[in-house]
Amino acid sequence: MKEHNKTQVLLDKNKEQEYTSTVTDDIWLYDINEQNNRNNFAEPIHNNSVKSYVQSYEYFQDLLTAIRSAEKEIYISGWQVNWDAILAPNFRVVDMLLEVAAIKKDLKIFILLWDDCFPLETNDDEAKIVLRNYINEKIKRQTIAVRLDSSRNDEPFYSAATKQFFSHHQKFVIIDRKIAFVGGIDLAYGRYSHGYKLDPNADERKVRNRYNPCIEPVVKPKKAETLSFKIKRRISLRDNEIYQGEIFEGKRYQQLPKKTHTLADNQPIMPWQDIQVKIEGKAVFDLVTNFVLRWNQVNFISGENLSKYDDATVTFECIKRPLTLPTQEEYDALEDKGNISVQILRSAPKKMRKKEKSKVSVSDRKKLQKNIKEILETVSEPQSDIYQVMIKLIKKAKRYIYLENQFFVSDYGSPFAGLGRLSKVAKTESGIKPNITRILSFNGKDLPENQIVKELSDKVAHAIFALQPEPFHIYITLPVHPEGKLNDGATMATIHHTMQTISFGSDSLLNRIRKHLWVYQQLVKDEVPRKEWSKIRSAYYDKIGNDYQTIPLEECGKYVTLLNLRSWAQLGDRTVTEQIYVHSKLTIVDDLYVLVGSANINDRSLLGGRDSELAALIVDNETKIVTCPERGINIPVRTFAYQLRKQIWQGLYGEGLEQAIEVPELASSVKAIQSRAKTNADIYESVFPFIVRNYLYTKNTNAKSVELNDYASIWPALDYKKLENYVKEKYNKTMEMANGDPKLKSEVRQKKRMLEDQTIKYYFEKELKMPFNSIFWQNYDINQHTELQQIKGYITLLPIHWTEGENNAIPYHIRLVT
Repeated sequence: MKEHNKTQVLLDKNKEQEYTSTVTDDIWLYDINEQNNRNNFAEPIHNNSVKSYVQSYEYFQDLLTAIRSAEKEIYISGWQVNWDAILAPNFRVVDMLLEVAAIKKDLKIFILLWDDCFPLETNDDEAKIVLRNYINEKIKRQTIAVRLDSSRNDEPFYSAATKQFFSHHQKFVIIDRKIAFVGGIDLAYGRYSHGYKLDPNADERKVRNRYNPCIEPVVKPKKAETLSFKIKRRISLRDNEIYQGEIFEGKRYQQLPKKTHTLADNQPIMPWQDIQVKIEGKAVFDLVTNFVLRWNQVNFISGENLSKYDDATVTFECIKRPLTLPTQEEYDALEDKGNISVQILRSAPKKMRKKEKSKVSVSDRKKLQKNIKEILETVSEPQSDIYQVMIKLIKKAKRYIYLENQFFVSDYGSPFAGLGRLSKVAKTESGIKPNITRILSFNGKDLPENQIVKELSDKVAHAIFALQPEPFHIYITLPVHPEGKLNDGATMATIHHTMQTISFGSDSLLNRIRKHLWVYQQLVKDEVPRKEWSKIRSAYYDKIGNDYQTIPLEECGKYVTLLNLRSWAQLGDRTVTEQIYVHSKLTIVDDLYVLVGSANINDRSLLGGRDSELAALIVDNETKIVTCPERGINIPVRTFAYQLRKQIWQGLYGEGLEQAIEVPELASSVKAIQSRAKTNADIYESVFPFIVRNYLYTKNTNAKSVELNDYASIWPALDYKKLENYVKEKYNKTMEMANGDPKLKSEVRQKKRMLEDQTIKYYFEKELKMPFNSIFWQNYDINQHTELQQIKGYITLLPIHWTEGENNAIPYHIRLVT
């Protein structure tokens, strides 16, 4: 299979029964604009080598090796880069860069960070101060340059306000323009993960590397237990006596943070699930092009203050230096490295692209690689390459689709939350700040636009109504909830839109599938011949109304499996649990095609005019045959996609599911995987009353029907009936105290609503036991690990009824949270 961009078919003697495996022009993106120029960022490049990483510690090991081998240039770009984030036990980003900068005098290091905006802080200024100023001063050379790049989005009424809404979200490292690492992993706190350990002391973690933003930390770090380095009074960067926020001397370092709380030894860290790839070959040049275009369009003086520097050690020579784009001559000289085809994809706003173009002179363009020239000809629209390719992959799927993503927000039609008013929990966390974000731009009440859910459900419909039905299934792995505490307003708002996308919106994924199932049932009931279905289906959809709601959400499990990841540990006399945070941005289809990068499934990442993103579409030209005895056929797969999916699933699903993992679309495979996930979820819920679930902890989960408030709240330990009784009891006591004083009694009645609100707030802060409260950890008494020994792997079923009937649509601007 050496040819590219032509249909290639793998068959054997049973031709009519075999799957076909094709690489055609239609898998690659060729987005031609009205001026007949290519709009998408890059063409597919062949003969590359690609290595995948499903654990960040493996990625960081190879990254350290590659950085130590660098001779000329290192490019680092990230949404977040933290100088003290660990890349190996007791070895941080600053240790890595200082090591190579000190040894290699000809090496230049360029770091491009998102210039963060309130309220979201990534510590970009801190990274700039340490990685550039300190290291350059230490080695007395201009080796490291750092630029902070603010968002240039295409929002209507673009202003400083809407500028705050969006980010540069790309995550990649390039070594000597020959090796590139691309995916979802930033060089930041919490990313280092070796297995899925919860022990905060694992891998010599200290201070901010004991990472779990979902719970309330309860300990002030001890100086002797923290990492540090001191500018003038230290022998080693690993001096452990000074707190890392007190390490610098002089006014230029006053921006660095001071002491904060950290996790106790018996509080769990949050493990990380993410995917990265290493690319070698000519496709690296497209990644170089992306970095250079972005680097050169940043105003180097942005965010700088020359008065900070009271000596001559920082001259800005390296900071001012523009980078050269790859030439055709350089490209032609690069050797082929393997047998894998790669297309580099971007999400890039039109404003950003125009600024990139403006920094490339007409004379310089003559020398450029042909691929680069084309995208600089005409800039008339944003690049939405990743979105377009994701749609292509979904449409092309025949057997299965696997999505592993940090977010899942798509067009869900009309929201449904039971009641019009905000829930009591959402009301307490709302306040004025969310509403202010809507004032900043006129479109704050819009709903999500991307069509990923529609495309997924259309693919399910194809499987349901096919003339000759074949097994097909969608697997989606998501975080239990977005990174952050469950009482954080933005987190709650994002959960609301996620659950509307999955379950509750009129056109949610599951509701769309229910509608297809209802039509299927009617066609069967009316004894319409299958060959006639395609002609008359539309008439049945017109009749649906709300009748599809008679079909349980659980019936959709035949076509879609929704998974979360969770782990547990025994820390001293405490049995603790935490979600494994799914941060991946991965799509695998039919064991043939892989899409991996930085883009989430939401409008911010996919539509092109908002966050900047980077991804790689990977198609291996090495194939193999998977036998399927259950169906008596052979299935052609591509080695890279097949091995990557199996490696991920074997690590997450646990032992005993080997057959299910081999051919995931089979009904027997689906049943085995869902059974494992449900068993695990049931065990976790029986031990931990505060974790996300479908129903209240005290409710019989096998009940066929439940009352509205019996579904679990966004704060799963909350029982609304108990809360109501608590509020009534407190109010009645207040009235009793006012007995004998008619005037006071009248005042109490007049202020009843205010008193009830105060009581509810008190209950949430002082009585409700959830991990975001310090009282939760002060009274934690779960020590029950025997049942948990029965858990296999890390998968749990996503609770599709969680928050049902509860309106948590805290009124943040829709662009911020979707």
